[in-house]
Amino acid sequence: MTAVGISTNYSPLNHQLKPSSAKQPTSSSHYISPTSIMAWGSGAFNSCDKLLERVEKNDPTLKELVILPMKTFGAKDLDRLSHAIETGMNTHLVSISASGHPLPPNSLKAFGNALSIQASKQQKYGITSLAIGSKDMGDEGTIALCQGLALSNGALLQHFDLGWKEIGKDGLYEIGTTFVHSKCLRELDLSRNDFGNDGIVQLSKGAAAAAAEHDDDAAGVAFPALEQLILSECNIDSTGMDVLAKILLGQEKDKRQRSKRIHLAIGSNPIGSAGCHSLVQLLSCVDHGSVISHLQAAQCSIGNGGVEILSQGFHRGLEIMDISDNGITTDGAKKLAASLSQSWPDLVEMKIAKNEIGSDGVSAILGSLITRGDTNDSTESGKNSSLQNLDLSYTNCGAEGAKAALRSGGLHTLRLFGNTIGSDGFHAIAPLLRGGHPNIENLDLGGNNAEEDSVVRLLDSIADKKDASAHSRLAVLEIGGNKFGDKAMEALTRLQSVWPDLDVAHDKPVGESGWKEEDQD
Repeated sequence: MTAVGISTNYSPLNHQLKPSSAKQPTSSSHYISPTSIMAWGSGAFNSCDKLLERVEKNDPTLKELVILPMKTFGAKDLDRLSHAIETGMNTHLVSISASGHPLPPNSLKAFGNALSIQASKQQKYGITSLAIGSKDMGDEGTIALCQGLALSNGALLQHFDLGWKEIGKDGLYEIGTTFVHSKCLRELDLSRNDFGNDGIVQLSKGAAAAAAEHDDDAAGVAFPALEQLILSECNIDSTGMDVLAKILLGQEKDKRQRSKRIHLAIGSNPIGSAGCHSLVQLLSCVDHGSVISHLQAAQCSIGNGGVEILSQGFHRGLEIMDISDNGITTDGAKKLAASLSQSWPDLVEMKIAKNEIGSDGVSAILGSLITRGDTNDSTESGKNSSLQNLDLSYTNCGAEGAKAALRSGGLHTLRLFGNTIGSDGFHAIAPLLRGGHPNIENLDLGGNNAEEDSVVRLLDSIADKKDASAHSRLAVLEIGGNKFGDKAMEALTRLQSVWPDLDVAHDKPVGESGWKEEDQD
């Protein structure tokens, strides 16, 4: 076990929680498998010639082509790539990431055509992941690319990244017509395009227009294979959310269901509390529960009113929810708490960080979860037993809220970063961590401005193993952003002797004179 030094401005909100029982998104357009062989387009020379030669020679070790923005990748380069794909010269490449390069519409259309021709050959392999174009791509480039792809309903693309491409409503229309019937498209990233409600309306119209040309599919589910839709920072409000809900739910007469639930990311859109009505439609379908498995709705201005709306219904199938930074206060937290045992039966992870819910709000939420003395049968206890990961960072929970959280009997990950718990708070919660914790595996107490003596008290309490058979599941403790000096380092050494597998992340030790260990060198 090694103590890890971290900076005091560390924020847990940048960490992706991954609950063991919640299914994670399958992939993303920029995801690189650790077992894949790829070529990065960087180095001493800007030319992509060597990379393209490998593509043209059908190098079997080249599966994923990543062309970084510092490389020169223009029309001629894309045309070479298109030719290699269209003619079947290359059969091993499955992923292309070439974002940040300005490309003309005619070359983009030819590239789309090449992908369609590849798909028509029904070969075993093909391009399934694509990120291409610059922020100046706009509607013209998007339409051109989609027109080429439309020949095959989007070719073999499973992951399509069109984020930050200055796409407007006309581009959204073409995306709708091209991919509405795609049986391959699993992830579509349209984030950071300011198309607003008009864009969502045109996406719907494009999908409807394409459906009308296929009478047998007219009542089918739009984008049937979709598993992840990223619409963050697109200037969508409640009107756009209403249209989006209709797209994802399909026609009222349609009885077919999606094969998989969707990871929907709508963060940083002004949907407001009114937009939560549409979310409830997606979360509480009568026949088959939630259409959404993961909801990322941070910074959406939903407020207490939105939380009250979301607390209605029965959201079976929703596993992860992020409603951070939404202007929620104690009243909203209490509304949410009252619904946790009944409305959210499958919720495994919740982020409610950066909301001023205070100690009363946090205590209300934790009061609705099973505690150490409860059984795991939520029916008998009347409490929620599904929630495992909870982010309460920057909620102003104070010591009382922290104590309530640590009494949890079901949480595996608990984040209390930036809550000004302070020294008195550390002393107050130390008894609840005596000998570790029976269920919490990852505990974040960073950024709470505790003095060193209270940090020592906390570490010594964890090291206070009641007996040789005592069991603790605590595996990671994060205490950066609290005073850490020689005494704390000594306490950490004592802790390591008792719990050698416990990883503790902390600031670099500072001595009484103010120097850090590294300053001695």
